[in-house]
Amino acid sequence: MGKKITFILLLISQVVCAQQRALQQLRQRLVKERDSIVYTDILNELSMKWHLTNADSCFLYAVQARELAGRLHYGKGIADALSNLGIAYSLKANIKQAIEYESKALLNYRQLEDNGSICQVLLYMSAFHSIAGMHKAGEQYLYQAMDIGRKLVYDSIYSLVLINYATRFRDDTTRQDSVQWALRQAKKIALRYPGSVRDLYYIQSFEADDLFKRGQQERAVAWIHSLAIKSQRDGLIYVAITMLQQLEEYYDQGYKINIIPYKEQIYSLGKIAGYTDLMLPEVITIYRYYARAHNTAKMKEYGHELWLLTDRQELTKDSRHVNYLDYFLKEQELNEWQLSNQLQTEKLAKANNQRLARRKLIAFLAGLLMILGGFTFTRYRSYRYLKQQEELLAIMNAKISDKNKQLQVQDDFKNKLISVVAHDFREPLQNIIRVSALFRNGDADPVLRQQLIRDTKNGSRKTLEIFDNILCWIKSQLSGFVYAPAPCHLREMFNGVAADIPEGLQVAGDQEMLLFVHRSLLQGAAVFGREIRVIAEQEADRVKVMVISSPTVLTAQQASNLFVYEDAVHSVQREGEELAMRFIICKDFMDKMGGQIWANVTGEQLQLVYALPSFS
Repeated sequence: MGKKITFILLLISQVVCAQQRALQQLRQRLVKERDSIVYTDILNELSMKWHLTNADSCFLYAVQARELAGRLHYGKGIADALSNLGIAYSLKANIKQAIEYESKALLNYRQLEDNGSICQVLLYMSAFHSIAGMHKAGEQYLYQAMDIGRKLVYDSIYSLVLINYATRFRDDTTRQDSVQWALRQAKKIALRYPGSVRDLYYIQSFEADDLFKRGQQERAVAWIHSLAIKSQRDGLIYVAITMLQQLEEYYDQGYKINIIPYKEQIYSLGKIAGYTDLMLPEVITIYRYYARAHNTAKMKEYGHELWLLTDRQELTKDSRHVNYLDYFLKEQELNEWQLSNQLQTEKLAKANNQRLARRKLIAFLAGLLMILGGFTFTRYRSYRYLKQQEELLAIMNAKISDKNKQLQVQDDFKNKLISVVAHDFREPLQNIIRVSALFRNGDADPVLRQQLIRDTKNGSRKTLEIFDNILCWIKSQLSGFVYAPAPCHLREMFNGVAADIPEGLQVAGDQEMLLFVHRSLLQGAAVFGREIRVIAEQEADRVKVMVISSPTVLTAQQASNLFVYEDAVHSVQREGEELAMRFIICKDFMDKMGGQIWANVTGEQLQLVYALPSFS
């Protein structure tokens, strides 16, 4: 017990430090304040802040505030002091007196028409009546508090009202929807107010309770335990006690846990905070536990604590508590008489020796377990590190493989592009050689000469056009290329072609790229069919353009592969690699402009289609 109290004292010293700044600021204001009304409000604020940490301080400041407010005839100060006194008495387990003070405070607040304070006092009345066993009255007060709380402009107190509603009906299967609604609303409200830390702890305890009910018991217990520790650090001792008591509820529901250390911690917190009168059931349970364990030192220690508690009990407690205590005191006298027997002393000594031996064995096993755990952890870390290195190496190899495939695809494309250029250069160069030969022979046929000149001209123009297309594509591949979409008028771009295009229809794209795409699609349509027409239509925020030729010589499978690099050459092998290269460049241009391009066969129609964002 000594070690536990030392730990609790250290923890509470941290807790008090966490709240000490706010309390110190209020005390400094109290010393400097000259306005009696404001002085009274500060006293009441101090009383309210202390109720979560120290019941005696809460009571002391409430008494001072009530006396000063009475002399000043300050109604709000009197009502606040009465409410704080009710809280202080409830922390001393004097519920009847607490209800009396809160009833007086409620009358004062109603005269002042202070709805926020009325809501708060109704909430206290609901809780106190329920503790006293008057559940129907407690529910009525709760409903009144909810009715007023939902109408408040500054509704921070409404969060606590909803939490109490959820607490009251958490086990009522017919109200689970309303309980969940209350918790959601409470959380929304609490998050809006920085001072609602207490409410957030209660809400999180409900969320942990839901985990417990869904079978995740260990997570729920760990969560509640962490909430207890954090609330202690935040200076909310009463909240910490509530969290620890929720662990007791899990124990009562059958969860296997050593509950005695938690009960000792609850009692130590309550004792330091002045909630000793609420701690009687905890002390009784602890004492009985150590009596069954034949722990003489602990029995003596908690027997003394029990004697102090019963000595301080007030006569206002109901007969149920008095009878229960009377029975327990008789049981204590019997145990003390039995312990005076020499045989019992010998048994206890033997038990202590056995306990000491077990502790040494446990310490040895714990040390051995720590060594094994350290070794296992080291090996596990090494294994994890090697596993991570293997995964990283696999990822890097996969990336390198993907890059190699991309480079191979690009290299194949460039080789085919070079072969197409070389092929297209051959014809005009041959024509030039043939014309030169004719000019050397002065007796050449003039008609044949003119035909060769025309062929040379057409071939050269075609070659120059290919060069322009290739240069445009190369420009788009450069790292410094920045795509800047501009409005492109489709009707103007398809001038001279049978086209069904609405007036003023525009797409967002690059003019040169789009002209290349149009020429390529029209050339492809002419190659694969005879009758050609163009249709353009608006679809939501994009424009779809279709170049249709019929009848077509392509199958649906061949059409679907026209714009796929690996399959385009095979699909158009009869018509040459130049057209395949054009289609591949068209796909690349569409990707650059944020569009799509595809082909399909419907009946005997080949549809070469692209879609781009509309320009508006």
